[in-house]
Amino acid sequence: MRKATLLITTAGLLLCACEVSRVDPLSIPLAYSQNPKNAGQLGSLSCNSVSQLQVQDARADKVLGVRTHESKPLKADVSASTDPAAWVHEGVQSFLTQNGINFSGAGPRLQISLDSLNTTESIWHRASYAAGIALTARLQSPAGKVCWKTTVQGHGGNYGYAGSVLNYQETLNEALDDATLAMSNAGFKDALCHCSD
Repeated sequence: MRKATLLITTAGLLLCACEVSRVDPLSIPLAYSQNPKNAGQLGSLSCNSVSQLQVQDARADKVLGVRTHESKPLKADVSASTDPAAWVHEGVQSFLTQNGINFSGAGPRLQISLDSLNTTESIWHRASYAAGIALTARLQSPAGKVCWKTTVQGHGGNYGYAGSVLNYQETLNEALDDATLAMSNAGFKDALCHCSD
């Protein structure tokens, strides 16, 4: 009986030792990594030239997200330590370049507004991660006419160790790729051919 009690106590201590007992604020450097699986997502292109990509951070709330503990009243903010607009620019241009879009100095200008960007991290022994992003995209002709506009959302998810910068980056990049694909499927390809004046 004493041996069984000892085993139960040891198992309980190990369980407690693995559970996260603190939730501290985090600052995440946004770093885009190209996913080879994105290549070919847009299919064939009749027109493939964009003169310039411009990204503006239009968010009123600059907090990136929140970390919460599943079983304790612990909570902390997550912030971005690098420029979200630069990250969106790199991610969108990389995704489109992978799919045959040429940023050559000819064609319409692609303007993107970062409307929202948020993350949640739910922690217990490990953590689940989720990210959401909303973008408004416009194509503007060389003459200055806005000839196409759409608002899209993207989502990403992940699971792993609590407070992992890599897990945050992978989740955010997945959300950005998802939003860029949604933008591309919302008439972007056709608009490239009709936005030259």
